[in-house]
Amino acid sequence: MNTDGAHLEEIAKLPRAGFWRRWAATLIDWIVVAVPFQVLAVVLFATTSGMVQMHGGLFFNSCEVAKTIPQSLSPPPPHDANFATVCHVSLFGAATGVTLTVGRTTREGSTTKTVTQGYMLDQAGNPIDGFSLDWIVASAFVVYLVWMIWKKGRTVGARIVRIRIVDTADVQSSGVPILKVISRYLAMIIGFVPAMALLLYQRAITDGSADAMFTDHFFQWFIYSGLVAAIWSVLLIIQVARKTDPVYDRLAGTAVVRDQKAVQAAQAVEPGLQQA
Repeated sequence: MNTDGAHLEEIAKLPRAGFWRRWAATLIDWIVVAVPFQVLAVVLFATTSGMVQMHGGLFFNSCEVAKTIPQSLSPPPPHDANFATVCHVSLFGAATGVTLTVGRTTREGSTTKTVTQGYMLDQAGNPIDGFSLDWIVASAFVVYLVWMIWKKGRTVGARIVRIRIVDTADVQSSGVPILKVISRYLAMIIGFVPAMALLLYQRAITDGSADAMFTDHFFQWFIYSGLVAAIWSVLLIIQVARKTDPVYDRLAGTAVVRDQKAVQAAQAVEPGLQQA
């Protein structure tokens, strides 16, 4: 008996999760992780006079044209800046952050270039070298995803939309080996590596100012790396929408499948129902 063939056939029969279920699961997971940090940010923003802020998550953004541009901004704003905006970030009306964006927009023929520099402002509207919780939140989100899939094979969002991630070498296991989970997420960002490397390199060789970073040479290479990222994203979306295993799942040896109980219940109501 060909056990390998039988195993591959078993894996192939598992109904894959579609794009919208994956997207909904990710959105729910982001809310689960980000909102508690935002509640903390509301408290810290008020008690530190704006020195601790958070600008991501489930936020509400209110922007207005800046009346004046503060002097001695560090790093310096783009030369010949022609616009400035102040944005207030909040969670249901409770402030979590205030930012100032100073920039320059130029048009050469059919090409429009915008260079901006961002700053934190305190409650009084003064520029500060504050502390952002956003990197902590992003790190917590990654740890949450890796831990939940490693231990349970599914996150809170995945449980709600009735999907799970399985190890294709052992589909009956409740979790996924940690190395496969890490490999899966590393493979997921392959197409974004050129753009990320370009930004990190440019940041490392400059003082962090917008004028130094965003040169004509940078824009040229960023277009190429951005094109690679766009092609990679479209490829993954097409594969997921067609309910086939995307590249990163194939490389990691994983698959995102519908909950079998949910599938069986749907088929009992309407036999032969096309899975979403």
